[in-house]
Amino acid sequence: MQAQAIIWATAFLVAPSLLFPVAQLNKYSYLRRFHPELIERVLWSDRLIFLIMSAGAVGLVSVVLWDTLFPARRDAFVLTPLPVSLPVQMVGRLAGLMTLCLVFVVGLNAIPSLVFPIVSLGNPAQWPRGILAHLATAAAADVFVFFTVTSLQGVVILGLGRRTAARLASFAQVVSVLVLLLSLLFLGGIRSVTVDAFLRSDPASALLQFSPSAWFLGLYEVLAGTPRDVMSAPAMRAFAAATIPLAITIAIYAFGYKRLLVRAMETPPRSTRSIVMTSASWLIRRFIRRPEEQAISAFVLRAISRSGRHSMLMSIYVGAGLAMMVTFVLPEILRTGARAFATPSIFVLALPLALSAALAIGFRILITMPAEMPARWVFQTTAIEPRRVDAAVHKTMVLIVAPPTAVTAAISAGVLWGPLAAAQHAAYCGALAVMLCELLLIRYRGIPLTRPYVPGASQFHLLWAVYLSAFTTYTMTSAALEKDLMQFAGTTGIAWAVAVFSTIAFGLWLRRKWKVRSWTDVPFEAEMPEDQMFQGFNLSEIHAAQAVASRANAHQSRPV
Repeated sequence: MQAQAIIWATAFLVAPSLLFPVAQLNKYSYLRRFHPELIERVLWSDRLIFLIMSAGAVGLVSVVLWDTLFPARRDAFVLTPLPVSLPVQMVGRLAGLMTLCLVFVVGLNAIPSLVFPIVSLGNPAQWPRGILAHLATAAAADVFVFFTVTSLQGVVILGLGRRTAARLASFAQVVSVLVLLLSLLFLGGIRSVTVDAFLRSDPASALLQFSPSAWFLGLYEVLAGTPRDVMSAPAMRAFAAATIPLAITIAIYAFGYKRLLVRAMETPPRSTRSIVMTSASWLIRRFIRRPEEQAISAFVLRAISRSGRHSMLMSIYVGAGLAMMVTFVLPEILRTGARAFATPSIFVLALPLALSAALAIGFRILITMPAEMPARWVFQTTAIEPRRVDAAVHKTMVLIVAPPTAVTAAISAGVLWGPLAAAQHAAYCGALAVMLCELLLIRYRGIPLTRPYVPGASQFHLLWAVYLSAFTTYTMTSAALEKDLMQFAGTTGIAWAVAVFSTIAFGLWLRRKWKVRSWTDVPFEAEMPEDQMFQGFNLSEIHAAQAVASRANAHQSRPV
């Protein structure tokens, strides 16, 4: 699952860098002929695209591989008894880490480094230096991002222990996804302000002193042979930013490798004790009465919090939701200032809806991914009725999605527009969140985290436009409707809307309950067509091998 996520995410981020030079074939020829005074500005802006895309891809990779960057508990138990000295183990681990970074650096930047300088630079004599400058600067930006993550994690492990590092992993993943998505969503603004800062040629500019994008653009220009003196100071900062985290990571491995192994062995498995889990357990005990449903709900929440893969994916979805929330309001704040919050606006009203969409979609996808397949015998040997399983899944999803959505809506509207607006907004968003949960659970069946994962069921690569339209309708269109209802119909209009959404949710709930009556068992295997062979890329190696073995045994057992 991690490898597939890395492949798709990297492909998504590197594809524009590969296609972008082709789209610029005519632009630079046109500028050199008719507007030569604009070439420098356009060239800086385009170079920033490559640097941000490449660094963003490496940042996402480093966050996904958070738990594998330093020796873990299993590594310590496997490597320590072997007749291999600690220095050899340290050098091997460090070499593997650097090789991983090198593979992504070369894979992300080799083709753009060759094609873009040829397309953008008119003089062939400038091509070799331009190619080397592009490759070196992109590599430096990638090294800065990758080894900043590793150095911070290493310092936390050595100073506070691996359990603290594991607890900080979710926070780091949310922040990383938030920064990455905001950088992509506001890529045009970042390019514009950075280029303007360099054109003003003010070395004291705060942007040139504290913005990594300005640092590495300065390094790019210095290596490419720019005559501008303003580029020198940012270039030195870029060099320091790339070398210092790398040196810290090497020092951590060289002087603290034994300590890392000790920390890994002394650290118990990931704990589920936290304020969030304590609150969730309290809600489960108060609102879910039947013991079977309580057990399934508690299992789902604790398995997601304990599993590094599931918590990482949930962090990604939460980070994406927060990024969308910032994207909704930041342009309005920059354009109108405090007046953006004076009256209910579409973008502010859509904030809780964006959060609910991230939580609901993230939870719906996570429950289809197995946590520990060998441990599902606990449920397989228990005679749990399908209707109890369905009720537990439904209640768990509603508890995860609806309360945060209603609280966010109440707080945001109460602070900005008063208690009446808070009550209206909380009821409206809560009803929409419950309806969304019912829609997402229409086709789900089984106990969460206990069935083999078969990716591709959503067909996102084919239906992405439909999903994007549905997300826009759920957030922006619903917020626009709420704004009109507040303005023209008041509390009565909001009450009617809440009643309509609740009725739709209740109808979907009745439909699902009617289907559950015909279910005779709880499925534990993947839903795959019998006449199709499995695809190795879509199944893990273990389950693929099991499928082959089971089919081979079935054919052998048939009488001749």
